[in-house]
Amino acid sequence: MSEPTTRPATPDAGEREELGRGIRLRSLFSLAFGTIIGVGWITVMGAWLSGAGAIGAIIAFVLGGLGILAIGLCYSEMAAAYPVTGGEVAYVFEAWGARWSFAAAWFLAFSYIFTTSFEAISVEWVVSALVPGFGGPVIYTLLGQEVRLWSLALGLAVMAAITFINYRGGKTAAWFQDLMTAGLIILTLIFVVAGVVGGSVANLEPMFSGTTPGTALIGVGIVLGTAAFWFAGFDTIPQAMEEVEEGAKLRLLPRVMGASILFALVFYCLVILATAMSMPRAELLASELPAAAAIEAALGSPFLGRIVLFAGLCGLITTWNAIFFASTRIVFAMARAHMIPHRLAKVHDRYGSPSAAVIFVAVMGSVGALFGRNAILVIVGGAAISAMIVFLVVVLGVLRLRKTRPDHPRPYTVPGGRGFLVLSAVVALGLLGASIWEPFHGAGGRIPAEWIVLVVWAALGLVFYRAAAPLRREVSERRLRWLILSDEDPK
Repeated sequence: MSEPTTRPATPDAGEREELGRGIRLRSLFSLAFGTIIGVGWITVMGAWLSGAGAIGAIIAFVLGGLGILAIGLCYSEMAAAYPVTGGEVAYVFEAWGARWSFAAAWFLAFSYIFTTSFEAISVEWVVSALVPGFGGPVIYTLLGQEVRLWSLALGLAVMAAITFINYRGGKTAAWFQDLMTAGLIILTLIFVVAGVVGGSVANLEPMFSGTTPGTALIGVGIVLGTAAFWFAGFDTIPQAMEEVEEGAKLRLLPRVMGASILFALVFYCLVILATAMSMPRAELLASELPAAAAIEAALGSPFLGRIVLFAGLCGLITTWNAIFFASTRIVFAMARAHMIPHRLAKVHDRYGSPSAAVIFVAVMGSVGALFGRNAILVIVGGAAISAMIVFLVVVLGVLRLRKTRPDHPRPYTVPGGRGFLVLSAVVALGLLGASIWEPFHGAGGRIPAEWIVLVVWAALGLVFYRAAAPLRREVSERRLRWLILSDEDPK
């Protein structure tokens, strides 16, 4: 599945490194949809139902999904206009300049890289339900959570497999993504039909958390606060634009991106409904993995419970593969633009993959996996904040570029004019506020761990940015535009 290419073994700061092509538009859908879905609907379903109730959680996902759809259309305009790797690096650079571009890309890298850690932790959770007692002996305790030998080894082993697939290039990663996404859809349809047919509408009670409209609204807000994380994934499409096969119709891009978000919205609503109908809420919340327990109880079939877990495993792998892919492209794009050390822009001479970035993401993601299950909600909260910061900056960038670059070719333009863009920016700002408030609310007035982690990540980014400064100072503005936007070679 790899594409032989001829390129230097090490990156030359005077050249623009190019990745191999061959990704089809349908694979962009698989990348986005597979990233959005993941395994959260199995591992965090209990938090959704306890936080907002069945109908409250569905309302939160509908509101979040429609808001993200508006943002996704803005992304479509940018992606079609600037079809280069590391999309946000280019979009924010063109609209706001190099420093803002780095800041946005660095926070997006946090969201991507540590979502791979989330998946490495979650895979053990799902496999332990399939194979009771799988975890093995305790090797250490961190953040109040025991970390077990075989659990950690499994997460790191799958990380290594994902690394190998992505090391062999974007075409191989996209082919694998198509296969796993098909499995996810088929298995989930079985789960939804079984849950609705074997369940009862009476089990949806209580439909909302709390006993008053005010507490119900707070519950919806709590779940809505993480919506950016659960719908993040459509933005993996811009990371692959430079690798899309020649002749692809970029005007179809908004359909692909919009479909990935709408399909995910329907998916989330159906699995929440199927889970909640299958079993009384109190019994559901007593289960470690409510989705699997619900189907087992509703139909008296341990086999169908395992079907749910296999669906979750497919979703986990699709997210892991796609988010790993996106992480490497963001790191590669930053390195190519001299925002971080340039050696991370190395391209494999045979596979056309960003090989150095692949290794970097694998190492950082593996470090995050060492923290165990109690790190999951911190990752979710921090990644949601990071994603919404970037989404807001990109939407505002569309508004700005309509004014500063009105003549730039745009194969697709967001409908609704300035009014729709302003509304999209307001939605993005609201979701950002909700994502910041949610961990603060949960921390009971203390400084949330999510905020602390993001400050540490920002400090690390400053170190990387300063390390690349000597080489960056040697690059002219015109040449930097060429590196980031693939404008005319300034030589």
